[in-house]
Amino acid sequence: MADEKQEKPRPRLLGDYLPCSPGSIRLAMQKKRDDKLHGKPQKRIGELLIELDIIEDEQLTNALRQQRADRLGQCSVFHSLNRAELSAIGNQFSELSLPSDKQFIFEGENDPTLYVLVSGKLEVFTKNDDGDEIHIAFVDPVEPIGEMGYFQGGIRTASVRTVVPTELLSAPYKGLTHYFEHVPHVAHAFLDVINQRQAQTNERLNNTEN
Repeated sequence: MADEKQEKPRPRLLGDYLPCSPGSIRLAMQKKRDDKLHGKPQKRIGELLIELDIIEDEQLTNALRQQRADRLGQCSVFHSLNRAELSAIGNQFSELSLPSDKQFIFEGENDPTLYVLVSGKLEVFTKNDDGDEIHIAFVDPVEPIGEMGYFQGGIRTASVRTVVPTELLSAPYKGLTHYFEHVPHVAHAFLDVINQRQAQTNERLNNTEN
């Protein structure tokens, strides 16, 4: 039926891009669990697959590049880019894994970084003059985070923390300047997100004051 919501496609996991069997992925997952149980430093699945001699460095690099391009292509800011452009801009990003209830953007601090939420959930909030938190919004995948700071010299206008364990892509603003200022469809989409977030923030603050 026309009014039924379409389900979002399942996000592709790194294993979908790697030339190894599901059994090899399970082996790496088991090692990750064992390392955590014994208090060893936690490594990403790709690193463990290399450590187990299941894949090579180049195969992991290629898989991450493809996965980044797909993830960025689902983001409202970058979805109009073609595959070659997504691969190119993906080189500016790196993966970041955070546990639940982890604040990683702090209002008023300088952090010239754009994030893209690829899995998990985030809460955007601010504080009033009395230091009380004011909830602004929850953010779900696949959305950009930290876009406001681009036009504020990197100064954060709100704080952000994870609600559940979260996967992000992060890139310095300076690596994205070409796209935000010289690729019209990306620039327009970026400004649309900023305007929507600003309106959302203003509405929330106005409701709090009334």
